[in-house]
This record gives sequence, C-alpha cells and structure tokens, in this order.
Amino acid sequence: MGERINLSTWMFSAVAALFLAAPSLAQQAPEGSAEHESKLQPVVRAFGTEGGFRTEVTSETKGALNKEDWRQVSLLAAQVFQHVDEARHALEADEVDSARKELNMGRKAVEAVQQLLPKTHVRTKTTAPDGKVIYEDERDVQENHVPLFEGMIQARTLAPIQDAQQDEPRIAGVRVVESQRISTEVVADLAYVDARLRRALKALDANKPDEAVASLLLAQVKGVDFRYTKEDAPLAEARDAIWLAKRALEENNSTQAHTNLQVARQWLEIYRQVLPEDQRKDVDQMMSEVNQLGDKLHKESSSSTSQANRANQGNTLTKWWEQVNSWFKKKK
Repeated sequence: MGERINLSTWMFSAVAALFLAAPSLAQQAPEGSAEHESKLQPVVRAFGTEGGFRTEVTSETKGALNKEDWRQVSLLAAQVFQHVDEARHALEADEVDSARKELNMGRKAVEAVQQLLPKTHVRTKTTAPDGKVIYEDERDVQENHVPLFEGMIQARTLAPIQDAQQDEPRIAGVRVVESQRISTEVVADLAYVDARLRRALKALDANKPDEAVASLLLAQVKGVDFRYTKEDAPLAEARDAIWLAKRALEENNSTQAHTNLQVARQWLEIYRQVLPEDQRKDVDQMMSEVNQLGDKLHKESSSSTSQANRANQGNTLTKWWEQVNSWFKKKK
C-alpha cells in the first residue's frame, strides 16, 4: 500500500447524495428531532389483472431520519472505513491484537448505523383467480447503501480507499489540493463491508492474517462506489477545484488558491474536449478568466492584497462555481 495520509482536518463533501438515500427520506422527522420510531403510512402496490392472478406488496417503514440524522449515519460510515484501514496497517506490522480490536470497533460502528437506519416490513401475497392465497412472504429489509454527506468523510478515510482502488488521479488530487474536496456521488455498501469484517475476524481466529488482509482490501475496493460518468467526472473535478480555491482565498492563502485554479484549468480543458465544437464557447471564456486570476495570484503575496480585492476574487470564484453547476443542470 502507498504512503499513509493523515489529513484529519481536511474533508470533502458528497454533493447530490440525498437522492441516493433510502425512500424514507421523503418523509423526514421534524428538524432536530431524534425520533427514529415513527411509523409511516403503509404503501400497497398491486400487480396483475382484475379477475386473474394478483400480487400485492405492502411495505411499511418504521423510522424517519432528518438531515442531521443522516449526517450522523455518514460519520459512522466513515469511521468504519478508518477502522478497516487501521486494521490493514496493523496486520502489515504483524500486530494481530491491534487489528482484531480495529475490526471489532468497525463492526460496532456498522451495528450503530443499522440501529439508526429505518427498517421496512414487506409483505408479499399472491392470490389465484378463485381468491386462494398461493404465495405469501413477510420480511424486514433495511437500506445498506449509505450516502456520504457533506463534511462527514475525511481525506484520511478517502485516501486509503482510493489507494486500494488504484485510482491514482483522484488520490493525487487530494495530495495536491490538501484541503476540502467534493465528489459527485459517494456511496458505502455497509452490508458488504460488514461481511468482509466478519470474514477477516474468522481468518484471524484461524491464524490466517493474509486472508484477513485480502478481505479488508475487498472492503475498501468493493465497499465504496465513486459514481462518475465519463462526461461528469472532469466537470465535477473542475467545480471542486474552484470551490477549493475559494476556500483558500478565504484563508488568505493565494499560493494554495493558485494551485487549485491550475487544477481547475486542467479539468476544464478535459471537459471541453468531450463537448461538441458549438458548445465550447462558455468553457473557453471561463478558462481564459481562470488563467487571468491565476496569473494575478501567482504574482502577488498574501500580505500585499487588500481585503476588498480578496473579496472580489472570492465573488468571482463563486460566480464560476455557480456557472459550472448550471452546466450540470443543462445536461439533465
């Protein structure tokens, strides 16, 4: 595995993750509520034709999470992956006891998430034309794909996962930027990760540390889904870098802002290449403006810039960020 990255204060956010959450998000508890035992109205779906074979599926969800509840779920999901990474490193150092401790802590975090997430009771019943029930089933189901929300997954969590997935361009982006970061969609499959944790613990009990390491690697590779389309990826990266440049300017760090704008310029060029010729004008204009501001930041020192000038630069970056977001909307 590559060098370890400890960027515990630098975080990235998962924009657009809300629509990936469980259906119960549509009916949230009041803001600030800690209530997870509320019952939503049953939903009944019927299949088949009248007078023929009919199947009814009745689902009733118990529990509703508000925005802060989902942030809590995402924080715990991030903790799971930190325990996975720590366990891997412990095993590589032949520290089996430490690895076992991290694995058990990871499982506890998964269990905490499972207790927080709403559960849905699903009843399926099929009747024949004469009304006789020929099939019936009842079970409780729970959404295990957890969206990672704004500010809730840290770079120290992201970096090892991306290292394991051998996705060098994205991990390099984190190393260069060294600040907060946005991803279009990031989703954790906690059911799969928990299965890998249990498999790793069994391997340790059987004195097979190599199998445990392999299981943890699978948790990092297959347990997290970074969802980009070919066209969206460079546009998302450009937007992220612009946002990071704005954050750097808010900290009066022109050097970091210049670095972020260079990254934005590179991704805008890549995005431009996937566009038809007649749709490149706005991107060309933004690339030119990014170059101009980047040159100014490269020449200046942080102490020689007035507050008013810095505020104007920040407003320009905000305008670019909003413009890039509008390009996403145009494609939908």
